[in-house]
Amino acid sequence: MTCSAALATGLTSFRGNLLAQSHDTGHFWETLRIQLVIPEKGNRYLKTCGPGQDNLIPILSEKGIGIVGFARPSMEFPAYPGTPKYVTEDELIMTSNNAREYINTWSENMTQYGTSGFMGGSSIGRMMVDTKEGYLFEGANWIYGDPANHAIHGPMTDQVFACGNFFVNSRLKGKAEAGIGAGYNRAKRIWELLIDRQHDCCVMEAPHHRGSENMPYFGAGITLPYFMSIFRDHGSLPPAESRMSNYVPEERGREAVCIHGLNYYTKCATICNVVEDHTDLFSCLWITFGQPCLSPFLPVYIGVNALPEDITEESNPVAKIFEDLRLEMEFHPDCAEKVKQYWTVFEIQTIEESNKTERKAVALVDEGDLAGARAILTEFVAKKWAEGASLGRQWLNKIQELPMA
Repeated sequence: MTCSAALATGLTSFRGNLLAQSHDTGHFWETLRIQLVIPEKGNRYLKTCGPGQDNLIPILSEKGIGIVGFARPSMEFPAYPGTPKYVTEDELIMTSNNAREYINTWSENMTQYGTSGFMGGSSIGRMMVDTKEGYLFEGANWIYGDPANHAIHGPMTDQVFACGNFFVNSRLKGKAEAGIGAGYNRAKRIWELLIDRQHDCCVMEAPHHRGSENMPYFGAGITLPYFMSIFRDHGSLPPAESRMSNYVPEERGREAVCIHGLNYYTKCATICNVVEDHTDLFSCLWITFGQPCLSPFLPVYIGVNALPEDITEESNPVAKIFEDLRLEMEFHPDCAEKVKQYWTVFEIQTIEESNKTERKAVALVDEGDLAGARAILTEFVAKKWAEGASLGRQWLNKIQELPMA
């Protein structure tokens, strides 16, 4: 109930549209895993799944549709009086060619039947982007057969946007919202960090083509590393102080994006980077399997043949490494900045490597070797996840060897 999300579209983003979310909870995401779904008909897509569940949110499709989801604290309303024909989010992402198609189909279904088709909930919030634009979709079951039960914000182009677990639409806020929700101060902090960079594109030429090896892209705007840094931001709340409270920003009127509360803390963060050039290969999910300030963002290209086995298992040994590191760091907070800096550099190097990998893959596609391009991406993703897990273990071992005093 404390998740937050943000997007950067068009000229505000250095390369491709960006969509991110912080996932907060006490325990739910400790067994997070990723699935690659390749249906017989329709679009391939990635989805994130929790313990014992296969029905969580599809997050990235080969059409370059990226999606994040969060709840809206709302009053309970009666379910649809009849036999609803809910369209599932898996069906939407398999059949939609762009975000507008996704939104239009869901809007028609939502008008008639409401939101309860998703995990039995009475309210819903989704933010999404494709290669052209972004949207926020939110709704509640307070009325059926009427489009007033949901709201669509967008299309959003050449702009940034952020929100948390609260209704943005005034009608839904008045009719459905229970309490004030959560995430106001946190969303404010994300806005500040986004706005600080959104007009950088005005001072340089916008990105428009794939360049040489020495100059991969022209342009300015919000870069992927900067977007990652937003979800590591502690604002005015040092982690040690945060751990004294349950969920701090709304309790104390302070601002932080990466939360270290007692029961609600930022378990992981996800970023979808959708690109126009070879969307079905290079649109990429970057995800941490631990607290973002202590864990690396690692890539999963939509074009891979398969995912690393560890991150598909319900026990997810990679997630356990970074959860153990989070717990151990509580005893050695003085090491936190060193760990954070290490992962930041690791990610920049990973992005540099990804640019080279993409150029090799493009060369194979131009020769008609799509299978070879997918094989290169698959090998790269497996290598980076193995490196991330190995380095995480090394940090964990190193910190465990430190004296307790």
